[in-house]
Amino acid sequence: MKITKRTAIGITLIALIGLTSWGLAGALTEQQYIDAGKAEYHRGNYDAAIYLFTKGLELNPDNQYLYNDRGLCYLEKGEINKAITEFSKAIELDADFAEAYFNRGLAYFRTGSKYTPEGRASLEKAISDYSKAVEIKPEYAEAYYHRGIARIEFIHFYDSPFSEEENETFYEALRDFNKTLELDGTFYISYAGMGNAYDRYGKFHEAVEWYNKSLENEYEILQKWGTKALAEIYYSRGRAYQRVENPQAIQDYEKSLEYDPNLDTALGHLASIYSCIGKLEDALELYNRSVKIKESQPFLGLWDFHTWDGRGVCYYKLGEYDKAIQDLNKAIEVGRRPILPAYLYLGKTYLAMGDDSKAEEYFNKTIEICTGAIGAIEKGEHVWMYPSEVYALHNIRGLAYIELGDYDKAISDFEKVIELGPEEFSRGHTYYPVEGRKNIAIVYSKMGDKEKARAFYQEALNIAEERGLQFTKKEIEELLKDCLLYTSDAADELDGVDLGGRRI
Repeated sequence: MKITKRTAIGITLIALIGLTSWGLAGALTEQQYIDAGKAEYHRGNYDAAIYLFTKGLELNPDNQYLYNDRGLCYLEKGEINKAITEFSKAIELDADFAEAYFNRGLAYFRTGSKYTPEGRASLEKAISDYSKAVEIKPEYAEAYYHRGIARIEFIHFYDSPFSEEENETFYEALRDFNKTLELDGTFYISYAGMGNAYDRYGKFHEAVEWYNKSLENEYEILQKWGTKALAEIYYSRGRAYQRVENPQAIQDYEKSLEYDPNLDTALGHLASIYSCIGKLEDALELYNRSVKIKESQPFLGLWDFHTWDGRGVCYYKLGEYDKAIQDLNKAIEVGRRPILPAYLYLGKTYLAMGDDSKAEEYFNKTIEICTGAIGAIEKGEHVWMYPSEVYALHNIRGLAYIELGDYDKAISDFEKVIELGPEEFSRGHTYYPVEGRKNIAIVYSKMGDKEKARAFYQEALNIAEERGLQFTKKEIEELLKDCLLYTSDAADELDGVDLGGRRI
């Protein structure tokens, strides 16, 4: 019996790994350890499997398959460095062990990230190992697929326009996914891999088409790769829909969680939508589930602060201020960079509690961090975010200026948001050309200039409608209605306006 496993790969997909040829010769006792170790592995008893494989190695220290198997156990336990050591030893013993290269590639991928030099190096090592696997075994479909997954980690639409090298990496990934299908026409998750590539390239509608093609084979995927694979694909399509504010994202995330109730990425994204549209109790329930998952993990990932940040905002909106403060501080604690929304909402929370001094402290802290980062970017210095994202710094600084009543500075920042915000895509599910106009409207409304407020709301609404941003459109419609309601000539302004059941 071969040891196989299913594992989450990249940000979207599940794949079968580690197929090895076991025709092992040797003493009966060694074989008993091998068989018992495999049985424990398949039961999920990885420590027991490690013990049994170790006993087998005591009898035959040159058994490359046992090092590979022990490495798979460490990989399941999240002990990546130990797993890499085991796979490397297997390769040392057998330079043509394609599966060991493949498995070591999986281990390197686990620590990969385009956002740090170390993470990029890990991705490059993963690609190198996958390439070696297909060099040894040219029909190795899984290795082509995973090499494609690793390659697209270097691509993200935040960085567009892309360099020539980035464009080539994107097309290399597509070639890998096509090669996978050429070798195995039933490798249907490779269609989702192409969806993932187009999503990261910023072609969201094309991404949805590829996810649809993958899900045409839902039953076959379920039989071959299991429920977790389908959960990841539905989540991925939902994320593409969410990027363009298509409410179909909600149904896809819900379907994803039917297949895998503990898929943390789906929990977080669906919670963020629920929070945005005012379904706060539903959002809170999902964030609570996400927190439990994260608290059970041996370490937190780069983006895990979002769970506490998101739940903290929910608690703020629900008026549970002590809980909001606890979660927002937790987000700051676990974040590996300044968590600006958490600082801003700590200020808003303390303001709601009547602690003006503490609120001012956090609003000023938000402004201080943003100003420092903007200044560093203008000087060409390295900061903790991409220089192209400076518009996001202006936006959150403008929001802090609003809270302090410094409206001229707020407007100046939001004008920068409109000027610098990318028109091609949303960042963090926020389309900044609309966000800047909406926030300027809010400032003018607070200043009592309802005419200018209405003009900017209408501009924002027109753009949201043109781009099909349904969540943002609904938000601005509500803000515009409120702006119209609270004017001295409300009766005239409301003529012909659909108030959605509201009466004055």
